[in-house]
Amino acid sequence: MKSNASKAVLMSIFVSAGVLAGCASTPRDANTFGRGVSGEVQSVEWGTLEAVRAVAIESGRRLTSDTPAVEFTVRLDSGKSIVVVQPGSVGDYRVGDRVRVTNDGSQTRVAR
Repeated sequence: MKSNASKAVLMSIFVSAGVLAGCASTPRDANTFGRGVSGEVQSVEWGTLEAVRAVAIESGRRLTSDTPAVEFTVRLDSGKSIVVVQPGSVGDYRVGDRVRVTNDGSQTRVAR
């Protein structure tokens, strides 16, 4: 009996640690950055929002819920259009807003 109880406690610890790690890995919004970004060079472009749509980013885990997100269609000043999905709320943006688009080579973010 003792062995089964120990296994159950260990399993609970592992599951809890996995859930917490999954929650910590997703940026909350365009204003939250990981530690590794500090001091990195990022390219910056400016543009105008052409479309804003509420979407969700799948958690990929059974015990966590999907993350509310925004899909932006941005017309860059260069004339090129891009789409960026990031965590956030659609209510924070409007079509026609001027936005800053940053890219560090692997991740692109939109911010006002």
